[in-house]
Amino acid sequence: MPVPVQARVQHECFSICVFGASGDLASKKLYPALCSLHFQGFLPSRVIIIGFGRTKYTEAAFRDRLRKLLLPSDSCPTSPPGFPGSPPGVRAGLQLLRVGSALQTTFKLTPAHVESFVERCTYVMNDKQGSASLQGIFDHIKSHEEANADAKAHNRIFHFAVPYSVWPEVCQWLKEKNDEFPNNGCIRLVLEKPFGRDHQSVLELINTVDKYFKEDQVYRVDRYLGKEILENLLVMRFANRFFAPIWNRDTVNTVQILFKEPWGAEDQNRMQYFDLQGIVRDVIENHLLQVMALIAMDKPASLSVEDIRNEKIKLLRSVKAIRKEDVVIGQYTPGNGHPGYLEDPNILGKPSTTPTFAMMVVYIRNERWDGVPFILKAGKALNEMRSEIRIQLKSVPGDLFQGADLQRPNELVVRMQPTEEMYLKMTIKKPGLGMEIVPTEMEYSDSAKDMQDHSQAPHRAYERLLLNCMHGENRRMVHRDELLASYTVMDPVNKMVDNSAVPLHHYTFGCARAHSFDC
Repeated sequence: MPVPVQARVQHECFSICVFGASGDLASKKLYPALCSLHFQGFLPSRVIIIGFGRTKYTEAAFRDRLRKLLLPSDSCPTSPPGFPGSPPGVRAGLQLLRVGSALQTTFKLTPAHVESFVERCTYVMNDKQGSASLQGIFDHIKSHEEANADAKAHNRIFHFAVPYSVWPEVCQWLKEKNDEFPNNGCIRLVLEKPFGRDHQSVLELINTVDKYFKEDQVYRVDRYLGKEILENLLVMRFANRFFAPIWNRDTVNTVQILFKEPWGAEDQNRMQYFDLQGIVRDVIENHLLQVMALIAMDKPASLSVEDIRNEKIKLLRSVKAIRKEDVVIGQYTPGNGHPGYLEDPNILGKPSTTPTFAMMVVYIRNERWDGVPFILKAGKALNEMRSEIRIQLKSVPGDLFQGADLQRPNELVVRMQPTEEMYLKMTIKKPGLGMEIVPTEMEYSDSAKDMQDHSQAPHRAYERLLLNCMHGENRRMVHRDELLASYTVMDPVNKMVDNSAVPLHHYTFGCARAHSFDC
């Protein structure tokens, strides 16, 4: 399904409010993504972006921070104190932006380019109590909507880049203020993970948000669901006849879903958050379980949001209870010039048992997948950045090639990071005389990659999700029922980990193996 036509919203008025605008998520993800959308021509022309936070910035100071954050590193050698800088990948990604479709035209991000985006941004400091703290936000919204009175609609998007503990009161305040300043367009809430700590807290948050906003106004973001390669996997599965007969327990031996990062939690300026959540909640529960549902679900009746969601929920409800014996967790120790997890200043002196690596074997109790292990692995402080799906098929029965090396079975690999690619590992005859067989890889074609690189769609997953929110497209979002089904699966695992029922192993920072398991 294509990205909605730009003309649909280009002449509408948008007010985007970012709660937590001075925080880590907004700095590293949200503002760079909005800036990129602006330069690619996807942001509506009548848009204002209102930052809201506790940090004491004047509007001029906040705009100056944005300039330093968004400009290439040669223009901005250091990050300003008190405002987390973007990682190298963010700045590198913004230095060279691709425009056009078939044309390979690029341009270098300049101060003038950044200025045209920053002019759309403003800032309101949270220095009051209750709904009065939002008055400054709605003053900007009212002024912006009055200045664009001829727009077809006046839309408001509130992006929660803040902890879920403050969502209830912010929702209440927003409801009061939106009632006080009605509009003739949509009102949408964008919620960032985590969506709660366990099934009970998630359910309470859902019920609280329901008091003030309808479910179709709520957009729960999982950046993995915005990846082009995952949508391509969906098409590949259901648009190609030869995959249907092998996508089951008769042919598939194992499915691995892997997430690796070469840095520790401290590099993300979010150690306190991570120590509370751990790798199971932060990655496996929020990302990998969603990917597993997409891989293993049955064919939906249509590509509608409801039909795809129903199949994913049905799949999650078929997951067998995960046993303690099928869970391995670990925590990194010093190595390769890096401190261990417990040496971080935010943790030093605390007996933290938070896992930074986890592996679990998941079984699905249905006719298609009964007995097939789905292995979910996630870890920080490993030897590389890599995120991928590996669907390994069973070995060919019989010994037609009389003992030749057939130890490498067919495998479909779908890589999500650091680049998005897809290839099939298979065995062929080596050119020449004789019948020597060798492994090879049949790769996702370059022409298909070019179509992806130069398409009229944003290139980064986070940008796609933000654009979907503006267009009212919730196909890539997480519905409340999916969320509850996921927590039903993972709650018992988290309880085992929290209660130390699963042994905590240790591995060296930068290693390729954690507790004797290849990562």
